[in-house]
Amino acid sequence: MKREVNLYSARTSASVRPVGPVGFDGAIGVRRRAPRFPNYVWLAMIILTISALSYSVYTRAREQEREARDSYTETSTQVENAKSVNKHIKDQTTRIRQNPEAAAQAAQIQSRMIRRNEVVVSLR
Repeated sequence: MKREVNLYSARTSASVRPVGPVGFDGAIGVRRRAPRFPNYVWLAMIILTISALSYSVYTRAREQEREARDSYTETSTQVENAKSVNKHIKDQTTRIRQNPEAAAQAAQIQSRMIRRNEVVVSLR
């Protein structure tokens, strides 16, 4: 009778040797054995790697948060300055609308003109 071989029942015991310098000491047939690490060493390496990555992410996030706070503070300062300038301009506009002398003075300052009875003295 013919015997059938399937993948589940057949055992392969072929010895595969790497070609080249990987795994060899230099002499043919002498193979260096790779060091085996216990499971707790692998676990410790994984935990240390995750801890290092977590710390890196935390540090980067903290730096970005600090930069965002600085940017917010600077922007808030600029907004407050713009509000004070707008308030000053609004007060000046209200004053010019209500007082004709203030309007004449503002027009004179803006056009850099003088009145008929004023004398200009140049100081150098």
